[in-house]
Amino acid sequence: MFTNILRSFADNLDTLREFVDLVNPILDKAREEEILANHDTLIPLVLSFNAIAPEQFPLDTSLVENLQSKFDGTLDIHMEDEGGKKSAKLSFNNSGGQAFHSTMSKLSKRFNQKGLLYQNALISLVSAVEWFLSQLLHEYFKLYPEASDIRERSLTLSELQSMGTIDDAKNYLIDLRIEEILRGSFSDWITFLKSKLKLSMGYLTDEENYLTEICQRRNLFVHNGGVINKIYLNKVAQPLRQNLEIGQKITVSQEYLDEAITRFEKFFFLLSLELWKKLSPDDKTRSDIVSDITYKNLYNERWKIVESLSFFLLNDKQLPEMARLVAQINYWQSLKWQERFEEVRKEVEKIDFSAKDERFSLAKAALLDDEKLFFNLLPMLLKTEKITKKDLDEWP
Repeated sequence: MFTNILRSFADNLDTLREFVDLVNPILDKAREEEILANHDTLIPLVLSFNAIAPEQFPLDTSLVENLQSKFDGTLDIHMEDEGGKKSAKLSFNNSGGQAFHSTMSKLSKRFNQKGLLYQNALISLVSAVEWFLSQLLHEYFKLYPEASDIRERSLTLSELQSMGTIDDAKNYLIDLRIEEILRGSFSDWITFLKSKLKLSMGYLTDEENYLTEICQRRNLFVHNGGVINKIYLNKVAQPLRQNLEIGQKITVSQEYLDEAITRFEKFFFLLSLELWKKLSPDDKTRSDIVSDITYKNLYNERWKIVESLSFFLLNDKQLPEMARLVAQINYWQSLKWQERFEEVRKEVEKIDFSAKDERFSLAKAALLDDEKLFFNLLPMLLKTEKITKKDLDEWP
């Protein structure tokens, strides 16, 4: 049950990342081509930047004169200073102004296209999360239909007549219940999961405010044109809405989108793993699927996800020792790549791998930057094929 759902969720989020990565350079190229094709008409923009912030956009006198001579028209820049903020007011006296405004309009559309890409990707992210939660709930209610509260529901005569069997009626009521849950807020989801599925979700503590904000931002795009309203300000934690006001247009940057995907992926992986462990504590396939997903995230340098999944595995006492040892190494190196290795350095130094596979001693040497031991062990492990060249190429 969990294996297919987890793999599909991971694939959906990777597809979303890859789509953004694919479209981004196309939009960048289109913008660059627009600039190159109309570079002379953008001279007023360059001169304005120089006038406003010469320390950031320095141009010597001869270059300024050269640029002005290339501009089709007469350009007057009037500096304005309001509250310590400088701005430039442009004045044109012939066709140069028309060409400038035309090019700026085209460039504005190009920049808006990138904003729409990130905005729509965020909407798709929350949709993928809703699908994932829906799949988990469907599978859980198959095992425990009473948790869906369908015994308290009733059907009309016409609805009953349209049903083929009792099972059809039960499935219909479960579908309705899941739709109701998904229509609620993120906080409503959490309340349901804690009360009905009895999940502890200790891993939610540091994430809840961020995940709530992401869902509320998505709602602004879907229901309010991206404009901040009272609902958003009431439901988002104060530190995450500083300097935001009602009526202000909100945006999504690539950094925000990347962080949102990582936070949702990490949280819902852990949620599903807690549920899986609760329902099937001795299921050994859990180690295989989580190890695969962890390795993929290692390869793509998503250290926060690796940290969370590895920590879960190394504390899952039902799993084989080898799986937990690998998780331990990956947990430590995820911290090292996040520049947090001092949190665990003493723990790494203290552990004794002498009775374990030599690969763990090699990993310990790498973690501690013990080059002498590392290069003493490596030839032997390569010779016995316990470590391959492919491992060295791929493993961080």
